[in-house]
This record gives sequence, C-alpha cells and structure tokens, in this order.
Amino acid sequence: MSAEFRAPSSLQASFANPQPTPSHGIHGAHAASPPSKPSLKTWWKNIRDPTSKNNTDHQGEHPAGIFGVPLRQSITYANVAISLLDPEGKSYIYGYVPIVVAKCGVFLKEKATTVEGIFRLSGSEKRIKELRHIFDSPDRYGKGLDWAGYTVHDAANVLRRYLNQLPEPIVPLDLYDRFREPLKGHIMDSRSDSDGPQLDDTFDLGAAFSTYQNLITEMPPLNRQLLLYILDLLAVFASKSDKNRMNAQNLSAIFQPGIISHPNHDMAPQEYRLSQGVLIFLIENQDHFLIGMRGTAADELTVQEVQNGPPAPKSANLQNGTKPIEFRPTSSTSTKADSVNNSDDLQRNPSTSSSSAA
Repeated sequence: MSAEFRAPSSLQASFANPQPTPSHGIHGAHAASPPSKPSLKTWWKNIRDPTSKNNTDHQGEHPAGIFGVPLRQSITYANVAISLLDPEGKSYIYGYVPIVVAKCGVFLKEKATTVEGIFRLSGSEKRIKELRHIFDSPDRYGKGLDWAGYTVHDAANVLRRYLNQLPEPIVPLDLYDRFREPLKGHIMDSRSDSDGPQLDDTFDLGAAFSTYQNLITEMPPLNRQLLLYILDLLAVFASKSDKNRMNAQNLSAIFQPGIISHPNHDMAPQEYRLSQGVLIFLIENQDHFLIGMRGTAADELTVQEVQNGPPAPKSANLQNGTKPIEFRPTSSTSTKADSVNNSDDLQRNPSTSSSSAA
C-alpha cells in the first residue's frame, strides 16, 4: 500500500522483519542450588536479573524490549529503514529509526496536527499499556500495528514515554555542553513563562546554524537520524500551533528531557531553561539542519551495527523482501494516506513550509 505526501524528496521506508527469538526461563535446576558460597551473590543476581552480564548468551537470544533500552541495542531488532532517492532517482538507505517512533509519528502527523493540546492531554492508561506491550514484544515490535481502537492521545503518550525513558538522551551526554554553548549567555530573562526564552542582540544566528550543523554531523549516526526525525515531527506540530496550541516552547517543555538533558541539571532551573531554549531553537530552525538528511547514505559500520547489533546481542537483518513504501512530491498539497492503520510508512516534513506537511 502506498501513500503520497508533499516532501523535499522522494522517500521510502520499510519495516524490519525481526526474526523470532525463542523465549527461555532461568536455568531452574542450576539456579535452585548454588554450587558454592562464594557464588551465592552471583546466583542471586541471576535469579533477580536473568539478563545480567552473567547471562550474556541468553540475553542475545531474548531481546529486552524497547522501553528503557539503549537505542543502539533496541534498534537492532525494532527498526525502520529510511530510504531516500538521489538526484539520479536511485534509492539508498539513509538511516534507521525505532519502529515505535515511526509508527506513532506517522499516525500523529495524519490524525493529530490540529488536535488541541495533543502532547499535553493523557490517553487511556489501559490502552497505553497495551501499546507498550505491543511495541515491546518480539518478534514484530509493533510492525503492522492497527491503530483502530486507539486514540491520538494514546500514541502521543507512548511516543513521549519512549523518548523520556531512553537511558541516555538523544543528544549524547558527551555532546551536551557543546549543544548548549551557542545559546549560553544569550538567553534573556523573559517577563513571563509564556514569552519563552528571548535571545539578546549579540547572538550570531548564522554562526549558530553552522555550529549546530557541525554538531549534528558529529553525533552517532543512530542518534542523529532519530534527532532529525523528531525535530521534523515537532516542527510539523509547531507550524499548526494556532490550532493545536503546541508551539515550540510547549513542545520543548514536554520533549526536552528525552532529547537534551543531564542528570546533574535535573533540579537546576537555569540549566533546564537553557536546554529548553536549545530545543526551541532547533525546532524553530529545523529546516537548516536537514542537510544531514541529504546525499549521505548510511555508512557500512552503521548498517552492520543495525543488522548485527552492538557487540553482544543477536539481531535480525533487514529483510530484502520487505516491500518499501515510496513518497512522491505533490504539486501543492498533500494527499491523505489510503489507510493510516495499515501503512508502515514514514512521512517527512517539507524543509521550509511545514504547514501543509501533515
């Protein structure tokens, strides 16, 4: 099934087809009787945490789901391949994003861009738990999910929780200070929280664009691809804030913890304010950073990491037989997908005029 959207270039997206992973339990006979006193502590740790380091072999056979799992680990068995077309019309894989992000992102772009308070209002806790279980469960991890019976608020909450529960924010901690540096010292005190952060007259906009373009390029590929996809998604909603009341400031307040944060700054209002200002800047100017999406195929190391996993866990390779869904630029407006419930596609936001993207 295909769908057409207005986009800067033709895109394709195909869901990985993870291989079934056999379930297993604790080694009952061995676990029930520890061999010796010195090993009691290790034995008890294995009982409490069967995915601990001492069970590495079995950890590879039984993926731990996606919520609260490092991106580098979960992407190996729950990914969507993002494909672009080069100027000659040849398709190449640009990168990968988690299935949960792609599925929720497509559904929200199709159905929720004009829903007031979309990321503020809670969904049904029961349905959210069901969705979490679906996205956490092998071997499909949400691939082919039918959204019938679920609301946009359910999807918004699942997306937000997934990002906020990542063990490390999308912007890695070793780049945290550098991402904040361009705006540091340039954010003025606003008269009210509703005004949002204001930049002083000494702020060099062009230099900031250049710095962030370089920083985004320096990010680990998987983090960079996820950041650009999320910025694009948030920019779509910010462009319709007159209807959904979710401007860049409101979106930043919700998504900042999962995108750019530091454990040492959780209780520091000024530090939080600076990080929030950085995310607002990135959302409002996301079209300047899409350079990372153009003309750069995923490097061989990234492809191998996604297909084979970071060191230990076994993972499913992308299946060559998975039929991609192609996106074609349209003249002036986008057309609706034939079926949001059944299409496993990705949707990109036009680089400059995002108001018609959804």
